[in-house]
Amino acid sequence: MSKTIEDNGWTAVPRSLEKLLANRKNPKSKATPLQVSDLPLPSSPVVDSIMKHAKDHLPEQTFSHSMRVFYFGMLMP
Repeated sequence: MSKTIEDNGWTAVPRSLEKLLANRKNPKSKATPLQVSDLPLPSSPVVDSIMKHAKDHLPEQTFSHSMRVFYFGMLMP
């Protein structure tokens, strides 16, 4: 079993960047780089409590994945 499967439960799936970008509406437009700090989490006692609970009870990989999904979702139009 590969290290990726042991650590994460999945393996990488090869993708073609050319095929992925072929259907872009404006292929000449440039992506604007963002930092995680550009997308702050909501701030409230409930959010703070949930974040603490998640960090305390989820495996680190699961918590990190959840945060990536949150930030990816925030970038959706």
